[in-house]
Amino acid sequence: MTNKTHENELDALKAQIANLRQEIAGLSAGAKKAAGVSYEQLHASAGEEGSTRGEEGHSVWSDLFHKFNSSKIQGEKVVSDLAAEVGKYPLVSIMAAFGLGYIIAKLWYQESKHADTNDAP
Repeated sequence: MTNKTHENELDALKAQIANLRQEIAGLSAGAKKAAGVSYEQLHASAGEEGSTRGEEGHSVWSDLFHKFNSSKIQGEKVVSDLAAEVGKYPLVSIMAAFGLGYIIAKLWYQESKHADTNDAP
């Protein structure tokens, strides 16, 4: 009897999981549809604003995105070039990092020392 009860509970659980899968698939499809509609509405409203403003707003945003993308690409190139230089000359890179750290520490120490002498009565 216990075995039969467990089988019934397992079958009921399987049915509930199947229902949950269908509900999640429905929610996912609804979310995709809503996202597509909102994107189309946003794009349409941007087009209407652009036509009322003479396409001025659209060009500003496209210029901004273009500048952002070009600066991102340039930054990635600088980082990769710097990584290549460090790979070529590891000893010089270590010495430069040590020297720069030493200079920053000295400046920081002098600044804090200078601030302490000004605070003294």
